[in-house]
Amino acid sequence: MRILLVEDDAMNVELFEAALETDGHEIVTERDGAAGEERASDQFDLVLLDIQLPKKDGLAVCRGLRARGLRMPIVALSASVLPEEIARAKSAGFDEFLSKPISAQDLRDAVRRLGRTSHQANGL
Repeated sequence: MRILLVEDDAMNVELFEAALETDGHEIVTERDGAAGEERASDQFDLVLLDIQLPKKDGLAVCRGLRARGLRMPIVALSASVLPEEIARAKSAGFDEFLSKPISAQDLRDAVRRLGRTSHQANGL
């Protein structure tokens, strides 16, 4: 799968890329919300999107992607586990919410699960 990772923490980027590239995924990384929103297109099968980003937060980015009609699965990555934060993410258009720290296995499981959804949404 072709995955857009929008994450500003260098250590998380390294860990997520290593886990997903091992499984054969192509990862494209952006470090701020504005750049991530600009880069996103229907050429990606999945978006992994941090909530707290410089320039534009993940909630606003997700809303913008959905407003553009992009239907690929979008996963929220957040250090917050508050029910209100999860509810805000869902209402912004996220398909799933992963709480940091995120294990490589939890990330892989979410990508596998949502990868099937992505192919269905794209008519594959």
